[in-house]
Amino acid sequence: MIHLKEISIKQLICLVIFTQVGAKVLTIPYEESRNSGYDSWMSVLLGGVIAQLVILIVYLLGKRYEDRPFPQYVTEITGKPLGLLLNVLFALYFIESSLMVLVTYANFINRWVLFKTPWFVIIALMAATAAYIASSSLRSIAVITETCILMFTICFVIVCISGLGKGDWLHFAPVGSHGLGPIIKDAIPAFWAYAGYERLLYFSPFVKRHSNKEILIGMSIANGFTTFFYVLISAIVLYNFSEPQLDLVTEPMVFILRQFKWPMVQNLDILFMVIWLSMTLVTIYVYLFMSARFLASTLGRKLGNHALLVWILAFVCFAIGVWFSDRQTLLEFADYHNKASTLIIAGVPTILLLVSLARGKAGIR
Repeated sequence: MIHLKEISIKQLICLVIFTQVGAKVLTIPYEESRNSGYDSWMSVLLGGVIAQLVILIVYLLGKRYEDRPFPQYVTEITGKPLGLLLNVLFALYFIESSLMVLVTYANFINRWVLFKTPWFVIIALMAATAAYIASSSLRSIAVITETCILMFTICFVIVCISGLGKGDWLHFAPVGSHGLGPIIKDAIPAFWAYAGYERLLYFSPFVKRHSNKEILIGMSIANGFTTFFYVLISAIVLYNFSEPQLDLVTEPMVFILRQFKWPMVQNLDILFMVIWLSMTLVTIYVYLFMSARFLASTLGRKLGNHALLVWILAFVCFAIGVWFSDRQTLLEFADYHNKASTLIIAGVPTILLLVSLARGKAGIR
């Protein structure tokens, strides 16, 4: 049986940060510079601001039903049939998100590190590891995630050191030369990179706090740090690459790490990707956990079936992920996933909050 014991604000912050960063760290700001070029760091910053606004919406929605997670109160807002449908959609979205991160990072590992390792082996090992952790309780998952702080710190130091290479600060001048329109346009793909805060829909009732404001503060700290981290990576990339190069290099951070020479480490990029695997696994197992919880609520199953659901969902990820070894297929899937993210983690909570407000103040059971 899974016990949904309380987690601390610190653990919530770790869960959100490590879920947000995921595999996107290696590609920023490639997609975010399609229109804004050297101003893409501003698009990344704006994406973080938009994410903060959505966090506020999710917080206000959960605050109205502070004793229950989203799967339990959504039927109270929309009615049982539509509420069950939304639970299924969220469960599908979370398993899709887990699959997206799984195949994306497996693709990086397969192309940059494990060249001769069969694709299905990489997928299987990552899915099995994530499933093993996701089948635990929320408290256990939070504790395991906290231990990843050391790994993240090492990677953070590696990123900062790699940015000391040869570059040109003139790439940042003049600021805003591409205009406001392109910056705003590229803020949309930047916003997709911040996905991870939506777990507050489920975690909120299980966070130990003295007041609800502590949750909002904790979420804001997490999103603020992720924004800072992404802007830092964007600045490092823009410092090292010209705009024509930005159009061609899909994983700029990997090239920077590979070019940086460090006497103690021969291949800094491989070291980084191996350590960063732990961060990626956090994203995968948290999404697996969320998908299983939403699915369990929809099916009316007992909490004791959580582990079984997790392993079934992990096997589904593996079975589907085997077919994503082709990079073009992966890119098409990523495009679809990004559009779905906008609808599920931003559109649906906003609509539900408006409907809840229109129906009057929600009571606590």
